[in-house]
Amino acid sequence: MLKGINRQVLEVNQPENSYFEKVIFFVRPECFSVSESKLKNSADRLIKNASKPPEKRKLKDSLRDKTQLIKMGSAAAVGAAAAALVSAIF
Repeated sequence: MLKGINRQVLEVNQPENSYFEKVIFFVRPECFSVSESKLKNSADRLIKNASKPPEKRKLKDSLRDKTQLIKMGSAAAVGAAAAALVSAIF
């Protein structure tokens, strides 16, 4: 389905790909004159070639989250220690 006023969007519901429920393509302004069938064929090719992201990407994101958590915990511990030191002095 091609729709839009200021921006044309091609929306593909239930594509032939087990990973996606709906895919939305934003059409470039210079391609507004291209026929809907040509855009749909191009979108279908892209969807069929899409694959599941590699597992390493998920692991990398998980490690990044853990690193951030450790950094924040360390900063909180340093802040608490500094506050305790200041209160012990005064």
